[in-house]
Amino acid sequence: MSIDYSDMAFPKPRKKKKKRVHKNSILHTRKGICFLCAAEGDQSLKTTQEHHVMYGSGERTISEAKGLKVDLCLKHHGTGREGVHGSRAARENLCRIFQGKYEEAHSREEWMSKFKNYLD
Repeated sequence: MSIDYSDMAFPKPRKKKKKRVHKNSILHTRKGICFLCAAEGDQSLKTTQEHHVMYGSGERTISEAKGLKVDLCLKHHGTGREGVHGSRAARENLCRIFQGKYEEAHSREEWMSKFKNYLD
């Protein structure tokens, strides 16, 4: 008994991965300039890391799609007292800034359907 392999493709065709289009930050920040340092008046170029303002539990993907991200220097991004990953006050301040900017073009209800309210 012979097996018919005529319907099999060799090598298997590769599926192309869909490229995600990453939206720019809604705050129109520049690479290499820390958003929080710039708010304090320091516009110098530094090593920065991209921070997704909303993260965890699938919110990073939404944050990426909605442009809720910003470049932060190592001091402001890290786990220290001034860093958004180490200070709840710093993190929530950044969330308030982004929620205010988001609501300039969208409704509060739209924000609340995805995230919690930081402005009241």
